[in-house]
Amino acid sequence: MSPARSRRARLALAALFALGALAATALGQTVRSGNLIIEIDGSISPTALPAKAPAPIALRVAGSIGTADGSHVPALSTLHLKFDRHGHLYTEGLARCTVAKLQSRLTSEAERVCGDALIGTGRAEAEIALPEQAPFKAGGRLLIFNGAPKAGKPVLIMHVYAYVPAPTVFVTSAVIERTAGKYGTQTKVKIPTIVGGQGSLISFRARIKKTWTYKGQKRSLLLASCPTGHLYAHGDFLFADGTRLSGNVQRSCTPKR
Repeated sequence: MSPARSRRARLALAALFALGALAATALGQTVRSGNLIIEIDGSISPTALPAKAPAPIALRVAGSIGTADGSHVPALSTLHLKFDRHGHLYTEGLARCTVAKLQSRLTSEAERVCGDALIGTGRAEAEIALPEQAPFKAGGRLLIFNGAPKAGKPVLIMHVYAYVPAPTVFVTSAVIERTAGKYGTQTKVKIPTIVGGQGSLISFRARIKKTWTYKGQKRSLLLASCPTGHLYAHGDFLFADGTRLSGNVQRSCTPKR
């Protein structure tokens, strides 16, 4: 892999952790600010990884956003995520999708038109609080696609079709940029408005793994190395009511010498 392509790969991995605008930086932890509670978990497999050359991995993330008193969750509006510089994503030869192709598409239609670019699946759920009604939950399948680069920067696209309460398609994307220090990459993700701001993301889960053949060789989307025995992430979460949460994460891995 050329240095430039490797650099783009490192950048693109960060978007995977922003699945469907999911706050995946708090892997395995609970973060609380006043009444608001975020619980996130996640894993990679295998956890024993080379200390230098990156190896293929699969990624799972899951979590929930709630309140201590059971009241309606404020809407998540923006995520600012930073990720470990030892993660990589390889996309050469992988098909690409676009936001335009996914707009107004049912889940089955999105899979049909961009199936070759599909890199992950899961589910996202929201709580809707309409005036003079008890809050109710609505959810749908989460699809994650490889997108076309924007100004040379990697892009991943998330698609959810749900009844909230009317059938609605939510599409958002994440543009990945370089940053300095141990994280190496960052992304800011704007969360789609749900039912005019009356809906809030409350739970999600997703699994990402993709392999394909390019130029006669088997390729893997996700790769990582483990030179220090730990992988790191940081997240800043901004909610519509002005609440901000921040968290640092350290996950263990086993270096293979």
